Amino acid sequence: KEEEKKKKKGPKKKRTDLKVEAHTNAMSTEDFKVYESKEAEMTNTDRVVRETAALRNDLEQYTLDMRSRLRGDLKAYITPADCDKFMEDLQTMEDWIYDEGYDAQKSTIKKKLDELKARGSPLERRQYEYKNSKERVERLKVNIGKYRQLGASTDKKYAHIDKAKMESIVKKCEELDTWATNTAVLIGNTPQHNDAPVTCAEIKAKQDELVNFAQPILNTPAPKPKPAPKEKKEEAKKEEAKKDEAAKKDEAKMETEPTAEPAKAEAKKDDEEMDLD
Repeated sequence: KEEEKKKKKGPKKKRTDLKVEAHTNAMSTEDFKVYESKEAEMTNTDRVVRETAALRNDLEQYTLDMRSRLRGDLKAYITPADCDKFMEDLQTMEDWIYDEGYDAQKSTIKKKLDELKARGSPLERRQYEYKNSKERVERLKVNIGKYRQLGASTDKKYAHIDKAKMESIVKKCEELDTWATNTAVLIGNTPQHNDAPVTCAEIKAKQDELVNFAQPILNTPAPKPKPAPKEKKEEAKKEEAKKDEAAKKDEAKMETEPTAEPAKAEAKKDDEEMDLD
């Protein structure tokens, strides 16, 4: 009976695939990209707003500063008529900033600032040139005097340099001294509301020209002394060898000869022995 029970089959089993649906509160990939794009757009908008506000402040600051400087340190570098016109335009710009300029775009504000700088920068450049050109000319004259003295020097350290080259330094100094004198007169006679006739860069170029011309001549190395003839060298070597040989002989002689004191002592001893006998 037990065997029969074992042989009986159990209930039939049927396998069925279950469909699983996942639900999550996370954002979908598509939605994430949309919100990411909006965030980048808002960030860029904030940046543009900040930069626009900063540029508007720069325009306002430049307008106020330039109006003050036209009455002060830049007054000498602009004609009265141009100054009046510039002052009017600055006032118009200030009114625009507090009205339409408040909502203006960044590009518009930048354009207006560039227009003002195009009129103000030449005045600042003139101020720089006229204030510094005189000092540059004086410095050039000092260097001219220095190199003129060196060119005419009779110092032994320049004795090996060709005389014509030293004279060329003096000639170059005279040429540049004339240029410097004429430049100083020209700058002094030019109205400061005009551009400087000679710039500081041009004066410095003349100074560099002087240094680059004179210094290589003054730095010419002295010629090396001629080597002694071969025969004289050999004779000197032979003479030195003779001296060394003589010195060695003297040393050997001093070592072999008895000293005077031992000889006297020996003679005294012999005399005493003879007396005893």
